[in-house]
Amino acid sequence: MKTSYFTLAGLALVGLPLLASTPMRLAELPLLFADESGIASSDAITHSFHPARTRPEPVMVPDRPWEYLRVYMWGNVHYDPATRRFQMWYLTRLPPEADPKTPPRILYATSADGLRWDKPALGHETVLGNSDNNIIGGYAQSCAILIDPSDPDASRRYKMITARSGGYFALYSADGTRWHSYSSKPVLAHGDTVTLARDPFNGDYLAYHKRPYTSARGFNVRVVWLARSRDFVTWSEPEMVFAADAADDEGWVTRPDDRTEVYDMPVFPHAAGFIGLPAMFRNRPQTFTAANRPAGAVSPDGPLDIQIVTSADGKVWRRSWPRLNIIPRGKPGTYDGGAILNTACAPVHHGDETWVYYTAINTGHGKGVPPKRISIGRAEWRLHGFASADAGPDGGQLQTHPLHFASDRLVINADASRGHLRVGLQEEDGRPIPGYTLEESEPLRADSVRWTARWGGKTAVPTDRPVRLLIEMESCQLFSVTAGAEGP
Repeated sequence: MKTSYFTLAGLALVGLPLLASTPMRLAELPLLFADESGIASSDAITHSFHPARTRPEPVMVPDRPWEYLRVYMWGNVHYDPATRRFQMWYLTRLPPEADPKTPPRILYATSADGLRWDKPALGHETVLGNSDNNIIGGYAQSCAILIDPSDPDASRRYKMITARSGGYFALYSADGTRWHSYSSKPVLAHGDTVTLARDPFNGDYLAYHKRPYTSARGFNVRVVWLARSRDFVTWSEPEMVFAADAADDEGWVTRPDDRTEVYDMPVFPHAAGFIGLPAMFRNRPQTFTAANRPAGAVSPDGPLDIQIVTSADGKVWRRSWPRLNIIPRGKPGTYDGGAILNTACAPVHHGDETWVYYTAINTGHGKGVPPKRISIGRAEWRLHGFASADAGPDGGQLQTHPLHFASDRLVINADASRGHLRVGLQEEDGRPIPGYTLEESEPLRADSVRWTARWGGKTAVPTDRPVRLLIEMESCQLFSVTAGAEGP
């Protein structure tokens, strides 16, 4: 299942002067092909999005006394190659007998396979008379966690922004379990949903977050705001960067107070831009009296769906058409059949797959607890499989913007099992590089997530200067290119 949403056709590939373009560094982040942000020109190329596979059962459920019928994927999931274990930060609400207001808490879990999770006894906070729990500690309406191996201070490898009373607060940690505040003061005002990313072009920290509701289409609605920081302490004045539009209301709005909102939006950088996974909330408010309000029920009700958007700069976002749920909800009555509230701050790339963990709800947003039950699911794609650049049986070509390789291997992720793919290297000005032309390329005629490009048996690519890729495809889908270890 896929949807093509734009075509880049009829643009000159060679023979015309090329506009100057700042070289992109191809290192730990792949170059994805969800849009044209990494493409200088193309001919007969379309782009497709690919919905995830989801699991029939959640990968984490609220099975501890302090997890009151709900666990939320506010936080992140990270694979630590040093320990060969996955780390998860997530939220729950304490049961009423622990605190009548059931304030949210941040929790920590680890796993060897990303499916079965251990909840270690951290001893940080006493709940229900016992400190043998996996609560990190502290109230948090939501939180976002970023792993930052580039920070020269190892004690600040893990970074967090948490929303609680008084605003958004910044914290750091050496191991992800014991956290310290940068300041006792909030770094951003207000406090609700938040996600974190890193700008691949200038290293800025990016906080996509919620502020007081914004007027749009006759309602005060949830939208996404962006603030930037160089040091994780001083943040820019937030600007509104993403909101629902009238097309999001089409086909379901039947009452005067129905409207679509954006609950939150995790953002994933790649070498040429960003992918966003906004949670689109079809809000159909409920009306209660004091006597008939179910426990835990709230007025804003309705399903939430995870869509996909793209951006070259993290500010201006492009929508798919038709609008596509990139993580499909389950059938009514299943653990994720009512709503997908949000996803982790970052995908996990492991083996030949990409995973995104998400908050799954068996009912709409506003239902009472119970019957509402909140768990954590996992969406799965082939490696970097969110989107692809496609060519049909008549063939197509694309040329990338200049790339500066961090290693001397060009690794291609593509399905050419029904056709072929060839790649040539060009100088920054578009001149073919002798020994690396299309004609000298060994073609890929298989489906591979890690195929090392070769030219007459040669695999080493220039790393001393920027180069462009000229990729020829026929009956092929191209998912990503990376610089890395040699593939099969």
